Amino acid sequence: MVLGRQSKTDLQRLQTEPATIGVEGRNWIVYSQLLLTMFLWGLAWPVGRLLATNLPPVSIAVLRYVIVVPVLFGILRVKGQSLRIERKWIVNLVVMGVFSTTLYQIFFLYGVRYAAASDDSLVIGIGPVLVAIMASFVLKERLTKTKGLGFISGLAGIGVISLLSPNNDVLNRPLGISLVFGGAIAYAIYTVTLRRFVAANRADNPVSAPSSLAILAWISLFGWLFLIPLSLLEAPWTYSWSPLSWLGILYLALLSTVVGYFFYVVGVSKIGAGRAAIFGNLVPVFGVITSVLLLKENLSPWHGVSFLLILTGVVLVNRQRKKTPETR
Repeated sequence: MVLGRQSKTDLQRLQTEPATIGVEGRNWIVYSQLLLTMFLWGLAWPVGRLLATNLPPVSIAVLRYVIVVPVLFGILRVKGQSLRIERKWIVNLVVMGVFSTTLYQIFFLYGVRYAAASDDSLVIGIGPVLVAIMASFVLKERLTKTKGLGFISGLAGIGVISLLSPNNDVLNRPLGISLVFGGAIAYAIYTVTLRRFVAANRADNPVSAPSSLAILAWISLFGWLFLIPLSLLEAPWTYSWSPLSWLGILYLALLSTVVGYFFYVVGVSKIGAGRAAIFGNLVPVFGVITSVLLLKENLSPWHGVSFLLILTGVVLVNRQRKKTPETR
């Protein structure tokens, strides 16, 4: 009887082990894709600085989305997803496009023109802190003292790199960092608006709610349209666009935007949004490393101090309150 029970247990173990190994194997693939995504996003900072130093920033963004928009809509068609949008969505999609594409791209590319890419990539790490603070007001989430401390810690990290960075051979570091901080604010507004938009549509009619890919395609289109007239003011035809410049734009469009988006979406679907979001803290790390290697920017202990302060802010604003048992 004992032998029979052990044999049954061994059989069950043999039956379940391959599945467990398979799941772990797939998770390692997902982790590798997320790690690659963070590297691609981090590398976008020195690539953006290389482009924006001698070329018109808004025009770079326009050319980037000239590639991104058709690719996204092409993927939508290949996947058989609807291209149709309801009239009631248009205002929200336009607003999200302005903040996530138009304003963010302007702040990003002008920011790396005026300040070092390694410094700027640290500043963008405050994004989750800003999202948490804004959500407290817009989405009526609780604003706690811990979140307030997280916000202060994040701002302190930005202050450290703004004042004590060793990268002094730039046009205007305070201006560049301020622009990137503005970009982080714009993207936080987009994120909170997106949360509210998705929640409202799922509650209204989950069947007809747009997919994340459809939302990305449409907000990219609307944001790109607002960039075009601003690009004309820069007279981009008067600049020299070298093959290396086009290679950088292709990188930002296809690898950083399209490939990075799909790997991140796969990661969220496989391991959950919370675990996938943890990888986002690696973007500033890769941004600093690639900027130092490619652009020969200076690295100092203050970069580490800034990163730790901003990371502490991210941890604090996402800290869950312990639930106390209810008394009846």
